[in-house]
Amino acid sequence: MFEWHGWATIVASPEAEDDAEADGRQRGVEARVARAVAGAEGVVNETLDLRHANGSLHLWLAGSHNHRDETVIDLFRSVARIAPGSYGVMYVFDDDVTDTWERWVMRRGSVTSEVDASLSPHVGIVEDPYIR
Repeated sequence: MFEWHGWATIVASPEAEDDAEADGRQRGVEARVARAVAGAEGVVNETLDLRHANGSLHLWLAGSHNHRDETVIDLFRSVARIAPGSYGVMYVFDDDVTDTWERWVMRRGSVTSEVDASLSPHVGIVEDPYIR
């Protein structure tokens, strides 16, 4: 099983800007992120949602496949490149590869992978071992 759960707040730039020009850049970046999300090939039958809340655009992702599919990780990376001020996390578990949860962290235009100690190892922390 390949499972993921994540979120990101979409921000055009990590710089503190508050003027009409910055607002225009933010709207342009939001439109580009919306196109990337709408065109995400292979991310279907799962949660993939963009919504405005209190003036900010937020992305939510969740789902599971029978086998690992890097498409959702690639989408998370694309959002970081398009909107380098964005920040968020996505947790990924692939029981075909490992017994640990990966935490993909988005900040300052890049996405890095870390092992999440709060949910790992999956067996023992999240669920009991399978006993026949």
